Amino acid sequence: MLGAIFRFAATVAAIPLCATYMEGVHMQNVQSAAMIGAILGLLYIVIRPLARLLLKVVNWLTLGLLYVVVDTWLVWTAVGMMNGAVTVDNIWWAAAVAVVVNVARTLIGALTGSLRK
Repeated sequence: MLGAIFRFAATVAAIPLCATYMEGVHMQNVQSAAMIGAILGLLYIVIRPLARLLLKVVNWLTLGLLYVVVDTWLVWTAVGMMNGAVTVDNIWWAAAVAVVVNVARTLIGALTGSLRK
């Protein structure tokens, strides 16, 4: 349970950090970027497990690349929910944010001892 809370916090913190250090990701202010991170964290809790369950067989055929597409779509959706709070220049920057978020979540999972995403 504690690992899930830390992974959620890592997701919330990753969006403002990405907006600060990635030139293709822009934010109005840190609070709105953190709100986008919270929305993304909720999407990761609700939609991501369902999408992974439905796409498990097809993902096996694509050697795991389909999960990257799902995570990129979740980032793109979260950014689109609050118009202008955080913007990404294109889909590739959304994919980069998804990779950063997943790396942060994996590191937190490894540190807390729960590798379940």
